[in-house]
Amino acid sequence: MARVTIYSSGAHYGPLKPAAPLRYDMRNVTNPPRQLRGNMDGRSKKLRDHLMNDKDFLALLETIQNDILREIERLQKLECGKEVQVQVGVGADKEVDTTHEIQQSREIPEQECSKDADSHDKEYLPSDGEDTGDETSTNESQYGLDNENEPTVVVNCFCHLGRHRSASMVEELARLKWPAGTDIEVIHRDIDKDRRSSGKQKKPTLSLSRTKHVVSISESTHTAKHAREKQNSYTAWGILSL
Repeated sequence: MARVTIYSSGAHYGPLKPAAPLRYDMRNVTNPPRQLRGNMDGRSKKLRDHLMNDKDFLALLETIQNDILREIERLQKLECGKEVQVQVGVGADKEVDTTHEIQQSREIPEQECSKDADSHDKEYLPSDGEDTGDETSTNESQYGLDNENEPTVVVNCFCHLGRHRSASMVEELARLKWPAGTDIEVIHRDIDKDRRSSGKQKKPTLSLSRTKHVVSISESTHTAKHAREKQNSYTAWGILSL
């Protein structure tokens, strides 16, 4: 079983600490209209529906989903390699060829271990004059970044304040279909912070905490790619009807 912890946060309040291995800057996605942002956040279906019609949002949703699936596969291979290695250590009469096979099973392709520095997986880069809010940044490891009992994929989606674009992305990711036994945990670090009060908050807001999405083999999978294709079909129909 794999565990996926997905954080939303705002660059205004400083980076996630420790930094998540998979990080995505949502600030290039167009912000929803002011009338939606005023009294809604990423937990609102109406706000998310607006963003799900944005091609940049959908493309990034698909990218993040694929990155998470690759990371789950990589961690499971590593975990499997460790288990086989322990079994080999128990028996004193194991053949040398078996050890060679174990070493091969633990080799990870270079493209899966490296990330493009210019891609969505990058550090926080606050804009000029932007308050980084370092004094409010806390160590999120106490909220479940580390778990020795199961492989964990940690993801961080961030925008300016962590209330609309990044929170919507995290909520939509949690609603996708994932491999059987995957444990999805969503944490909105800054969604309830008030910008005017320096963003002080005692603890992050948990949403869909430790929700498991179990998918049977015969069940049809709803993916970000399907959502984008559906949105494109609506656009094409609108053009033809003109």
